[in-house]
Amino acid sequence: MTKTIRYVIAIVVLLAVNLGLVFTEDTQSSSSFDDELFLIENIDQIQSVIITRGDVKIELTKNDAAWRLNDRFEADQNFMQILFSLLSQVKVKRTIGALDQEVSGNVIISFNGESNSFGFASDPLGTRSYFIKGGIAYQVEVPGYRDNVVNIFQLSEDQWRDRVVFDGSWRTIQNLRLTSTGGQLVIRFSNQFFEVDGIAKIDSSGVVDYLNQFQVFQANEMISEGRFPELDSLKSTNPLAILSIEDIQDSNEILFKIYPSLDGQPYHLVTKNDQSMMVFDKRRIESILKSNEDFRVKETP
Repeated sequence: MTKTIRYVIAIVVLLAVNLGLVFTEDTQSSSSFDDELFLIENIDQIQSVIITRGDVKIELTKNDAAWRLNDRFEADQNFMQILFSLLSQVKVKRTIGALDQEVSGNVIISFNGESNSFGFASDPLGTRSYFIKGGIAYQVEVPGYRDNVVNIFQLSEDQWRDRVVFDGSWRTIQNLRLTSTGGQLVIRFSNQFFEVDGIAKIDSSGVVDYLNQFQVFQANEMISEGRFPELDSLKSTNPLAILSIEDIQDSNEILFKIYPSLDGQPYHLVTKNDQSMMVFDKRRIESILKSNEDFRVKETP
């Protein structure tokens, strides 16, 4: 037997041993946990999701086709869709064993008279997600999802709230009045179209575009009183503008008060009917703060 042949045989044996180790490790790894341990297939049958973090409790309950938050508010449908998408795709990446850090909170998912519960946590850098069940921690992920999976369970009550505060367009709005430091705007429906106070020849397409910005009128975030003391104080000052809207879909006039932005802040505090508090970014508010003159047809030279 030549030296070359002996080398070839030795290499083949080493490769066989290495492949055997790889397959053995893969078999042991795959049999050590169920990668779909936390995956929920029957998402449409979920009746409630309860998230607890210390004294914080987020209770999301199904009410007909909509979802309620802590039995007080409508829940944000976008976040609900994200939550259900994560729960229906989450995979166990590996088993951690006993977690050597504090558990951030717990989740209870109820459906069909049954419940599924687990704890959740993240690594100190916030780059890995852990679900804990039966005292054992599992690193989890959602294929293609870049954010940390457990971030959805860290949302505050305000962040879970529905941010759509009005939904109307030129087809439903009957009257709109805006009083601001920049002037006054009055748009009212008359006969077959709108009139703008004091303007004989109006920019009709401009009026339609202006009214259509209130279709699915969504705040950046809802704000609870006491959460930001500086905004509570701002609410007691004179508003920058007052916007009232009458819409055929609502029997009551809707009143928005828009307050000046604080120094260095890229958003405005807005209240709805002197109750709900929310913030909108400056660009959205600037598109609303118009006067009658903005809808006068420009004369061509």
